[in-house]
Amino acid sequence: RRRRRRRCRRCRRRRIDSGASAMSLSQSEIRKEGWISKESAVLRQFRKRWLVLTPDRLYSFKKERVYSDPTEDVDLRQCGTVKSADDITNRPFSFTVQVPERNFFFIAESDNDRNEWVAAIGRATTESRRVRSYSEEVEYQEQQALIAKRKAAQARQQQEETETETRSGGARYS
Repeated sequence: RRRRRRRCRRCRRRRIDSGASAMSLSQSEIRKEGWISKESAVLRQFRKRWLVLTPDRLYSFKKERVYSDPTEDVDLRQCGTVKSADDITNRPFSFTVQVPERNFFFIAESDNDRNEWVAAIGRATTESRRVRSYSEEVEYQEQQALIAKRKAAQARQQQEETETETRSGGARYS
């Protein structure tokens, strides 16, 4: 697998892209998906995105049914409110998903479409906060530990690659 060096969209720092996404999104996890307009974080322009709802996350992608490299990844366990936002955005069929670090604004294609998204995200938010049985909690904690272990391994690998580049970088130009 070939690695490409790219710059992060937000902070412009270098990142390594292995060509495959580290996130895993199973078709069976998807609760709702479809085209929606999402307000960008920096320029505040609405852009067409493929929105995907899972039981505990909300993802947006640039392409339909291509579940790699999400433009946004919202943890619904942190979600405070999901509601209509026509009065805030001055645009019809808009709604907001509020999390502690940011308010996300979306525009649906119709009033019915907006109501379906708000209801589905609201249900996912409620389910992600529900009290789990002991066995569910054990399974959840094991999954979280595996995810943390994978992230730590990726971080170590990236650190090693950065150190290797730094060490070999000077010799290349001499």
